[in-house]
Amino acid sequence: MNQPAPPAPTDRPAPTVRLRRLGQVGIGLRLAFTGGRGSLARTLLTAVGVGLGVATLLFASSFQTMKHHRDDRIHALVDTMHADDGLAAGPGTLLLVDASTTYHGAEVRGRIVQPEGPRAPLPPGLTAFPAPGTMAVSPALAELLGSPDGRLLEERIGHPVAGRIADRGLVGPGDLSFVLGADDLSPERGAVRIDSIGDSYPPRELEPELVLLSVTGIVVLLTPVVVFVAAATRFGGEARDRRLAALRLVGADRAMTARIAAGEALAGALTGLAVGWLLFLLAGHLAESVTIEGLSVFAADIDPDPWQAATVMAAVPLLAVAAALLAMRRITAEPLGVVRGSDRTRRRLWWRLALPVTGGLLLSQTSPGVDLGASPFDLAVVVAGLVLLLSGVAAVLPALLELTVRDLSFGPPSVQLALGRLRLGGGAAARATSGTLVAVAGAVVLQSLFGAIAAQHRARYADADGPRAGAVQARATFPGADGSAAELAARLRVGDGARSAVGYLPVYLRGAARDPNRTSLALVGSCADLKALAELPSCTDGDGFLLTGTGPAAAAGPGLRPGAEVTADRAAADGSALLWRLPAALLPAVERPLSPADGPAGDLLLTPAAVPAALTAGQDARVDLELDTAVPDAREVLRTAVQRIDPQARLLLSDERAFGQDRAFDGVRRSLTAAVVATLVLIALSMLVSLLEQLRERRRSLACLLAFGTPRRTLGLSLLWQSALPTGIGLLLAVGLGSAVGRMLLHLAGLPPRIAWDGVLAMAGAAAAGVLGVTALTLPVLRRTTATGALRHE
Repeated sequence: MNQPAPPAPTDRPAPTVRLRRLGQVGIGLRLAFTGGRGSLARTLLTAVGVGLGVATLLFASSFQTMKHHRDDRIHALVDTMHADDGLAAGPGTLLLVDASTTYHGAEVRGRIVQPEGPRAPLPPGLTAFPAPGTMAVSPALAELLGSPDGRLLEERIGHPVAGRIADRGLVGPGDLSFVLGADDLSPERGAVRIDSIGDSYPPRELEPELVLLSVTGIVVLLTPVVVFVAAATRFGGEARDRRLAALRLVGADRAMTARIAAGEALAGALTGLAVGWLLFLLAGHLAESVTIEGLSVFAADIDPDPWQAATVMAAVPLLAVAAALLAMRRITAEPLGVVRGSDRTRRRLWWRLALPVTGGLLLSQTSPGVDLGASPFDLAVVVAGLVLLLSGVAAVLPALLELTVRDLSFGPPSVQLALGRLRLGGGAAARATSGTLVAVAGAVVLQSLFGAIAAQHRARYADADGPRAGAVQARATFPGADGSAAELAARLRVGDGARSAVGYLPVYLRGAARDPNRTSLALVGSCADLKALAELPSCTDGDGFLLTGTGPAAAAGPGLRPGAEVTADRAAADGSALLWRLPAALLPAVERPLSPADGPAGDLLLTPAAVPAALTAGQDARVDLELDTAVPDAREVLRTAVQRIDPQARLLLSDERAFGQDRAFDGVRRSLTAAVVATLVLIALSMLVSLLEQLRERRRSLACLLAFGTPRRTLGLSLLWQSALPTGIGLLLAVGLGSAVGRMLLHLAGLPPRIAWDGVLAMAGAAAAGVLGVTALTLPVLRRTTATGALRHE
């Protein structure tokens, strides 16, 4: 009997262990897209959530490139810094006046130009000089001038528009800018003569506290995004757990289900990368229409750094797989264990508390006052400490929520439903709000730094020359106004946003014979104006007064003796020194202070007849004003009135001085504020996606409750409570931890430990309102989710 021939040997080797494991990951990838409508919906929701985070990270990787482009554009517009008093008029020179102003807090860049020859440098963005009396404007300014909101600004700079400023003449698409043509400019009235426009400068080194503020801002912006990306990979976690338990029932071991879950998470992450790039490209085109804190950016300038973008592309899938594997450790190991609803293991709190504790220890090891820009090691320590501290909010919140609601039982049915749901699955609710709460903790830290650094800068510039302290003071400077200070004050004294006005000519004098390096300030004005500045015994034209007090006048010494010879701080028209002898009699006068903190406005008070005409010829005029806050838009009304008198005039308000005198701090503050707003909007959108996913996951249980008679209103209120309880607990945690971190950083910067509680409470209130508002947006979906069709089950 013939025996059957043995099977022919095959040339294919047995699959290796590594290939089998990859195949199990591939099963998860296929299940994500072919596991039915529910599986596909979970994958798409995960992709949207991850995509929002990826888009934000790509924008963050574009920050350095956007800064370089912005710096290049700013350098291309440099003009007044090229001014040279010795430059003679010629075919290649241009007379220019800075006519910038402010409108409702927005800067309006203005230039008045007059070419002196055919080769005069043309401002960037123009194809020709505007004719005298006409102006070229940026698209954003043209839109504002044509709207009802720009009525006061149109009165201020209202000239016929003869052209547009192209993109290369703007720093951003939202810039408010104009170039006005003129034919009556002169260096004697404040115009500068230049022969070139544009330059490049080395980057300015930031002060240590600003470096700390910038580093903190970057960490605060990116940490919530990373937290949310990790949470987004767990969308649909409960349904995934049930499916994996079913796989255990048909023979899959624990390791195989973990790899399948990792493959499913990887599918959502990879799809999220593609969605993120699409959102990034779409948002880049829409970015030109958005202006935050006066900052806008051209779409062409948004270019991610290749290395940072590659890091994002590699890190997001790894983060998704790691989150999936960590989550698998908490799933019941037995087949169908999740379906039986077995008790969950209580969350371990020790390692969660270890994150903020370790972060605090790292920050405490850094020396106060260290310059992070010059110490890479300290910079790395501070960044690591901040990341651990802020991540602690997301890590501690689920365990804290679990401990809080474990034994709670109170309130109406909607609260009872919410508490029961939080006891069964509080992790999903904590994940939905964790990104927002991490952002709140970071915002509290930034508020602390903003407040302390701003207070330091205000104190630093408290003695700078400018409007004296008071309610709201203003100082208008009119270039080359000669002896018209009293007339200018009279024109601004009544109405036009001013309650009072005092006009005078400031003249700086030096002692000619003794102590020639000491400079004294003389204020020349009418008796009526001088009486508003000081208490005078009497006053007639020709009198002079020596101010007494604790300021420079008290220590001025021999240079201010009656009859002493002095010289003006500026030369005469022919270049010679302006010598003059003080009046033989200087009457004592005491300044009339506006507040106890005021210093003297000057050392001498002189009437016009007491001063030679050559000394005041071509001198700038000042008008000190008190703002009339009863006038609607008093600031803008006053600015308009001043510039209608003279477009070259300058108006400085007392409550705007500190920020205006430190552009570095203002730039960092505005950039971080704009970025924080953008991040919070992103997190709100991400949270909306997360809540919609939770509704979809629970549609069957909600439909059952409705079918058994639970009012839909009760279900809606329970959803609000499910967001309100984690938010309330998380806000306490975020504010407490954020305040502690803020104090650590203030100590690190050598600043007084002051917490701006008004800003902190405003941020916490905004976050609570945002979470509840986003939850309310999901309520209309509740009606469709709880329809009778949701009870069908196979």
